[in-house]
Amino acid sequence: MINPISNKMNSELQNTETALTTSGDIANLSELIAKSTELSKLKPVMTLTADYIELEKPDDKFRGVYVGVGEINVTDKATGELRSLPCARFIVDKQVKINAGVSLVRELKAIPVGTSVEVQYLRKDGNVKIYSVTLLG
Repeated sequence: MINPISNKMNSELQNTETALTTSGDIANLSELIAKSTELSKLKPVMTLTADYIELEKPDDKFRGVYVGVGEINVTDKATGELRSLPCARFIVDKQVKINAGVSLVRELKAIPVGTSVEVQYLRKDGNVKIYSVTLLG
């Protein structure tokens, strides 16, 4: 005898898989569902929630792996308006760090994702912090 609940669940799963696959959101839902049953056996590798890394005084620096440009939402101090700014993203000691320094983001756009770098705060020019980016190898 066919279990109507099980049959209904399989039908819903197939419909969901077809819908997601068709829309391009998930390539293989069955694999992902199977993978989800193994999650209790996995150990945390790193947190993807980013923390802001602020270099406050000249000569402050950090080393990290550059992982691209993202966006950060900030409140404009003059107008109170919410704005979106580009920010550089790094992995530093298994943590995601971001910095929205205009000159830093500009310098890093030419560097390939996955590059190991040292970022050093040099000085301030008006309201803009000037950074030095050194490739590590």
